Amino acid sequence: MNGSRLIDPDDPRWPEAERRDILLRDLLKASGWKVTDEVVKAARERLGIPRSTLFRLVARFRQTKRATSLLPQSAGTPVSAKRLDPRVEKLIADQIERFWLRRERPTISALIERVHDACRVEGLLLPDRRTIQRRVNELDLQKTARRRGEGDVLAKVTPSPCSYTADRPNEVWQIDHTVVDVIVVDEEHRQPIGRPVLTVAIDVCTRMVAGFYLSLDPPSASSVGLCLLHAVYDKRAWINERGLDLDWPVAGLP
Repeated sequence: MNGSRLIDPDDPRWPEAERRDILLRDLLKASGWKVTDEVVKAARERLGIPRSTLFRLVARFRQTKRATSLLPQSAGTPVSAKRLDPRVEKLIADQIERFWLRRERPTISALIERVHDACRVEGLLLPDRRTIQRRVNELDLQKTARRRGEGDVLAKVTPSPCSYTADRPNEVWQIDHTVVDVIVVDEEHRQPIGRPVLTVAIDVCTRMVAGFYLSLDPPSASSVGLCLLHAVYDKRAWINERGLDLDWPVAGLP
């Protein structure tokens, strides 16, 4: 559970939280969830978030990985926020644990009725149906499916090992990004600049690297495009420019 503060879906702060989520999630994944100089610079230039605020946001974001942790904060209780009685919050949690998470798979309507009945007995205000639904939605899907015996749902949300193959070279390429385990420093002052990101295209059939692109920028459509450009072209000129004595026989369109 996420405490007693609920945020209205129509909260005007949501668009900004979603914008922060899209940018920061990609940046932090690329940096290994560390607040690097690149993350600070991007947050300042593209989101208008100062360095001190960024560290607080990232600390919350690391814990939840949810856009709700990136909502702009305002003094006092936001107009669109609602406070739920902690006793009601506890009743909802108890009924979810004791009733909803049963192998008999009760319906959400039955859960709502149970919560409302429990609140009436205690003389508490009845929580909105959407409030109870949100509490259910916040549960871990894998654990919920396992507790409720929902095998079809569990199969969908449980990662399973598999293999992906191709019958011939250049049939399929796979592209991914990784943060390189080195720190680039300024040539003159030797001050850290950041960790570069390596984008690699690999031929699925031969497992040979078809091309790559190295940059200090976070992963993007541009880095994928430049990696593909390197992969498609004949490598002989590229190798000769660097005085390398080797063969790299990968080129052409996949």
